[in-house]
Amino acid sequence: MGFARTKIQPPRPRTGLLIARPALEVRLGEALLSQRLVLVSAAAGYGKTAALARQIGLLPAGTALAWVAADEGDDLARLLECLIAALEPFDLPWRTAPEALIAQAGDAATRARAVAELLLALDACDVPHGVLVFDDLHRVEDDAFFDMLDRLLPRLGPRWTVALSTRRDPPIALARLRAQGELAEFRQDDLQFDRDDVLRLGSAAGLAPIGPEALDALLERTQGWAAGLRLALSRGPGRAPSSSDRAMFDFLATEVIDQQSDELRCFLLRTSVLPELTAARAAAVSGNPRAALLLDEIDRLGLFVTPLDATEPTLKLHDLFREALQQRLQRERPDEWPVLWQRAAAGEGDPARQLLMLLHAGDLDAAAEALYAQTRALLTEGALGTVTHLVDQFPGSFVLASPTMQSVLGLVAWARWDFAAMVEAMRRAEAGFAAAGDEDRRRAAVAYQTLGLNALGRPTESGARLSLLRRESVSTETRVVVLVACIWHALDLGSNHRIGPLLDELMDLLDGSGDASLWYRGHPLPRINGIPGTARPLQRYVDGALRLTGDRPLPLRALAQIQAAWHHAWQTADLDAADAALAVAEDDCRWLGNPVNVQGQLLLLATVVHTLRGHRQRALALAQALIEDHPAGRGAWSLWASVYYAARIAALFEDSATLERHLTRLEQSRGDVTAPPTQVNQIEPLRGQRAWLAGDTAAAIGHWRRALEDEPALERLGHGTETRLFLAAALLARDHADPADADEAATLLLPVFERVQAGGGVGAVLMARPALRRLAVADWRGLLPGAQAALLQHWLRLADAAAGAPADAAADTADDAAGTVAGALPRAPADVLSARERDVLERLAAGDSNKLIARALDLSPHTVKRHVANILDKLGLASRGQAAAWYLQR
Repeated sequence: MGFARTKIQPPRPRTGLLIARPALEVRLGEALLSQRLVLVSAAAGYGKTAALARQIGLLPAGTALAWVAADEGDDLARLLECLIAALEPFDLPWRTAPEALIAQAGDAATRARAVAELLLALDACDVPHGVLVFDDLHRVEDDAFFDMLDRLLPRLGPRWTVALSTRRDPPIALARLRAQGELAEFRQDDLQFDRDDVLRLGSAAGLAPIGPEALDALLERTQGWAAGLRLALSRGPGRAPSSSDRAMFDFLATEVIDQQSDELRCFLLRTSVLPELTAARAAAVSGNPRAALLLDEIDRLGLFVTPLDATEPTLKLHDLFREALQQRLQRERPDEWPVLWQRAAAGEGDPARQLLMLLHAGDLDAAAEALYAQTRALLTEGALGTVTHLVDQFPGSFVLASPTMQSVLGLVAWARWDFAAMVEAMRRAEAGFAAAGDEDRRRAAVAYQTLGLNALGRPTESGARLSLLRRESVSTETRVVVLVACIWHALDLGSNHRIGPLLDELMDLLDGSGDASLWYRGHPLPRINGIPGTARPLQRYVDGALRLTGDRPLPLRALAQIQAAWHHAWQTADLDAADAALAVAEDDCRWLGNPVNVQGQLLLLATVVHTLRGHRQRALALAQALIEDHPAGRGAWSLWASVYYAARIAALFEDSATLERHLTRLEQSRGDVTAPPTQVNQIEPLRGQRAWLAGDTAAAIGHWRRALEDEPALERLGHGTETRLFLAAALLARDHADPADADEAATLLLPVFERVQAGGGVGAVLMARPALRRLAVADWRGLLPGAQAALLQHWLRLADAAAGAPADAAADTADDAAGTVAGALPRAPADVLSARERDVLERLAAGDSNKLIARALDLSPHTVKRHVANILDKLGLASRGQAAAWYLQR
């Protein structure tokens, strides 16, 4: 998503403001090096951040530090993104893409996996000790973040410490850590300044020594409150504020704000809407061209600001001071309040901050548009949780009434494949845009509805609306969604002749766009593979998507790799190339943390490839995983399709019991599922398989003949071709020799030859290996041309060659099948490193960082991280240090 880099930079100590406090520092320093959690919890102004900032500068050399300053509205994904960026200099050996962990952590269902991966990377990091600081945690209200902390802390290794500074205790299991002796607490009493601290503070500020009576009075009134002491020492002990009095804001206003010149006072009030102050941004918001000079004056006066290490001079107002300024701004200049927030938003490069600024301005419509503009890119990166969290920042009544917000919710539902929710949200969006007269966005909402209606098995409703959209002028984005919906619709109606041209039209649009989110939404589903006219545009999609994503770890890249594997398996029957592409796709899926939409497509691909290979046990296990891992949000029709694919695999491996179980489920659910009319026809050939395996050839022939009466509706991953081959084989297998059966069998095969020749792919032919074996050895007596009879024999040799490649013995066991169903896909072992991996390992052993390796080998940091993960996986090692030792020993 992107964030202000100042969020991961600890404040820089200022001369005279951070003094030595031996009693506090000894305890805090020991805690940061030994305890699992260090909690610094006190009211505003007690020096929580200052204490931590000073102490981290005193930690032993080599200690890793990741500092994250929380902002209002920060959620788990954003804080985790900041943490991972702050850890970047320490080259953690990630085994899953850090970007994928961010997306996983945002989903409650996969958060435990993300935490486990984070712990693994931290534990394997080659540092003596590390400290993870979350400053100003009271600003965070995302329950998911605290859930992650609760999962992380009990399992954190002894070389890492989490430090939290906050005005209130976080909602985590502090009592458990306290009882285990793993919690160090620093509260208001610990942070209060004592007599010696005040004397050192005054001395550092260059003040004359304070007398005993004045010192006692000062401590009595301020109760050791750091902010009050600073104010008092700068203005005289007799003018100290009370730490327990709400008048602290008034004190700041009268003793600090009102004491400045009119110009500086106005500048401070107006720029208080900014989280950090730079000359350019302060000038744009305040309207004062002397911003740079005024910032110098603020720094010189030490007005409760902290310098930050940034590319340009940057100051950060102390929270207490900023709150006092904003309170005064609202009271004195209410008309300027929304205008200033809007100016701040206009120049803000951090999307989350910009959104909250617009909400502060009360401009809900602009905030909604800003969120909508971010949503598609966030979803492409897998950040569903972030979008949902940002939606929660809006009033519920506004979300319900705003068509823009309903569009956002519809897109989130699309990314989750929760099509019922998507249709409902987009219907509300359509009504809102229609009322507002926004025709283009109304049509976009309709387009997404048609996609959802198709996915839910309601092609009649979808078709009626698609026919109107196809005749209207719409935006490129809407046209992409419409074309995807048209492809789904044509497939469900059996109008296969329309799919190739539609796919060509879709690719013409995508080729003209460099928007990864548009390519993501235009991704073609695997079930269109093998349909005539689709091979060339599908290859265009693969080439374009991989060119666009490069080595960025995006679900889009993994989906393109999956489609590349489909091409080898289905079009060319080059199963060695398919295996290699499948391995790449599996690596990509694993690196991305097994996102649901990618893993579902990968499961189907792997099922088909292992079926073509003849790997019975593995293929059946993967087919069962298609059912058991099916996301509920995809709906009953999608689940029905997964059972249908599993039934086909069981039939091809002649597993009668499994076929019967799946077929019974398909038949029983017919009355409960609103689905396309093609569904009836898809059951019929499976009934034929059941009869065939039971030895009832006549019944099998009857079922297969009925299925072919509406063959286009059957052609889902080559099922029509498969049915033709089995019917032809059954006719030749009859007990009596009837010349009509041979004639019919030859006639049945003619469209198969034509489809393969037209680019439909040979995959469907190889899937029907049992039937192909009978057909290839048959005596056709001139009923088939010699070239076609020879082609049958060639196909059989291809099928036998594919089946001759054994499954990896270790991966084809029942235990591995169970592991596959549980989640991770099987992976072939790799005994050697690639040439590039050896290059990376050599540099790693020389002590180079990821940045240096990337520069030396002309790679991106993403690619280096992937190579390091592959090296550790292949060598069975846990850390970069172990990998370096392995290399040096050899």
